Amino acid sequence: MRRLLDRPLSENDLEENTRLVAQRVDESRGTDQGVASILVFRIGAERLALDAEATHRVVPISTVRRVPHRSSETFAGIANVGGELLLVARLGASLGLIAQERSSHFIVIGGAGARWAFAVDAIEGVRRVRRSELVSPPATVRHAVDGCAQSVYCDRSVEGNDSLITLLDGAKVCALLARSIA
Repeated sequence: MRRLLDRPLSENDLEENTRLVAQRVDESRGTDQGVASILVFRIGAERLALDAEATHRVVPISTVRRVPHRSSETFAGIANVGGELLLVARLGASLGLIAQERSSHFIVIGGAGARWAFAVDAIEGVRRVRRSELVSPPATVRHAVDGCAQSVYCDRSVEGNDSLITLLDGAKVCALLARSIA
């Protein structure tokens, strides 16, 4: 083994190894345009995701106060999230999903002045996926989530069970939620 490690490398081997090492460092820093970071969460039995850059933050759930004459099936009310009053929506209801009774976290999305918080049943974490593995959603999925589906991803991280994750378009989700108070 020692002889194998101490052997001299040819110029071609050295260049190829240098290229491979440099490529991996670039990918880990996120400079590779072929890799996306997605925040995976669950609402009911559905596994959904948002581009990690589209999310503002993830926080433990807090008390939601109803807004008289404005609350609806989608619009839940307002909540104090880190000192900021945010509009709170039921994303599951607006997408036609059945959520659990007890949610664990809020995901905050949207730009300054147009932020929304919505409750999710579980946060699975951030995953780095190759953009080439994200495929266009079939028409049934695209229409089932009110046109918010951007792509789908086959998650093979669950041993023995391939599971589809629907990647939502953050801007379309914000527009969908905004329509609930218009």
